[in-house]
Amino acid sequence: MLKQCEELSVLEQGDDGAIVAIRGQGGLSVLLSEDYLAHLEHVLKRAEAEMPGAFRQSDLGLLCSEIGTLVATYNEARNKFYGAPVPAKTLAAAMEELEEMRRLLNAT
Repeated sequence: MLKQCEELSVLEQGDDGAIVAIRGQGGLSVLLSEDYLAHLEHVLKRAEAEMPGAFRQSDLGLLCSEIGTLVATYNEARNKFYGAPVPAKTLAAAMEELEEMRRLLNAT
């Protein structure tokens, strides 16, 4: 269900999002930009690939799982309300892809 908020106060704003207060909600809320969530998704995939199986049951594994849930929920909501995602890569993701291609070319 989509809730409409009558009042949203931006308390701190940065390049990647904002800390806000929403009337009727207890405590503060965090808004993250689409680019920052894409960055988190990229970092999460790299962390999961590097994480040994034993760590998946640790607090580190739980943290990765929670970030994965956040990213997945965002992607589902974006697709539901705005349609298919625009294929936008962060600079970090593009640089990682270029580095991987460089490694593959040097290996052959």
